[in-house]
Amino acid sequence: MEWRYACKDYKCSFKLLKHYNMHNCPKCNTPFETGTKFCTKCGANLEKLFIVNPVCPVCHKSYPDGTQFCESDGAKLVSADKMIPRCVICGKEYSDDTKFCPIDGGAVVPETLRGDSSHSYFHTATYQKASFGERLLASLLDSLIIGALSIPALVFYFLGIAELEDSDSAGTGVYFVLAVILYIIPLVYSFIKDGLGEGQSYGKRALNIKVVYVSDQKNCTKGGSSLRTLITAILSFFCWAGCIIEPIMVLANGDGRRLADLAAGTIVIKCKN
Repeated sequence: MEWRYACKDYKCSFKLLKHYNMHNCPKCNTPFETGTKFCTKCGANLEKLFIVNPVCPVCHKSYPDGTQFCESDGAKLVSADKMIPRCVICGKEYSDDTKFCPIDGGAVVPETLRGDSSHSYFHTATYQKASFGERLLASLLDSLIIGALSIPALVFYFLGIAELEDSDSAGTGVYFVLAVILYIIPLVYSFIKDGLGEGQSYGKRALNIKVVYVSDQKNCTKGGSSLRTLITAILSFFCWAGCIIEPIMVLANGDGRRLADLAAGTIVIKCKN
């Protein structure tokens, strides 16, 4: 007798557990167990239509299973696990304040917010921040290019200096004028270089990295490049700031943004292969 009652209690508990894991299809109201991908009656995609532990991606409010839209802002709800910030490359989970994975440099973005242009996250599915070494080498290459572009101006400048010894020479002023005109070329390049092409200077193009805006991921413009260069030039007046603080910012900042990047709202990333 006791065994019979125990058996009944077990069956009752099993039925309650099974009932607890049951839901109804939002289209045809057919019951289904948690984990079922498609409705056996109407074929509805239950993974898309029925969300377990739904959360609003805007206000982060939680709702009962099966709720589809937030009552506060009307946003479509998503599964809570899709709101966890993860590296887009290795999939490792991080805290909300981590922007890039320290292991592989991949962007740390919740799955549901990747590609969402209206959200404050740096929305990308495959981008990685450029490494310090890549940025340093690209900067050195650009410095060599600027130096090469400056050679004609220097030639005419020294010709002008040499002509100063001959007080009767009429070409002295011409040499200096040509030197000033030719120096405009490397000067302009240094300001707009990161706004060329796909947000790439020639040095960055060689290293397959580029500059984009954090807000919308669009390529850096010539105006943004000029602002970055201007900030760098101002910091260069203070050697300790330009030569020490900026590299430290790249290494210490989680997303590798130096002061010039913060001012212009930009970030240096690797190009998609």
